[in-house]
Amino acid sequence: MTVISKSTIRILKNFCSINKSIVIKPGNQVSTLSINKNILAIADVDEQFESQISIYDLGAFLGGLSIFDSPKIDTTQSNYVTVSDSSGRSKSRFFYADPDIITQPPEKEIKIPSEDVKFRLEAGVLKKISEAANIYQLPDLCLFSSGETMNLCVTDKKNETSNSYSVEVGESDSEFCYCFKVENLKLLQDDYDVTISKQNVALFKGKGIRYFIALEPNN
Repeated sequence: MTVISKSTIRILKNFCSINKSIVIKPGNQVSTLSINKNILAIADVDEQFESQISIYDLGAFLGGLSIFDSPKIDTTQSNYVTVSDSSGRSKSRFFYADPDIITQPPEKEIKIPSEDVKFRLEAGVLKKISEAANIYQLPDLCLFSSGETMNLCVTDKKNETSNSYSVEVGESDSEFCYCFKVENLKLLQDDYDVTISKQNVALFKGKGIRYFIALEPNN
């Protein structure tokens, strides 16, 4: 029996926003890959999963966990997982999906191909950027430098008169502009060390969690 911690439930809720399905492999790491394969998230968790768990509707599974106060899972059965409360008096069965129909991360370890720009993204800054993008309905987040400071800016690249919101996040003596789609920034509200690669991918590294997110091409 494995007790599922609140921190792991928080991670899984975040992963559900990336892909509604998941395959949890044996071990103490969970990962997910978006259907479009442009967002990869990997997290270290408190639990040690003994068996593979294939879930098609992760939202429904998490909803089931919320019924229990300290939910425990039993994966001894080959075709379903049993969830129970701390006393063991209440139980729920959740049947596994075919893992072959679920978009899964690659087996090999992923590394960022180059480290061209680095900056620190604080949780408070991330929150304000997300709020501004939502208020102004802006689709793009760009990291740019004119050769002095680095700024993050939410804007609409296709609209020259777009509303925008920007914040300084560091210094740089280079000129560049790297952009994401705001809809791809499905991050937990935490602090991150961000590394940008010119090969159109960025690594957001937080405490026990990593996101690899594709940049928009032709920046």
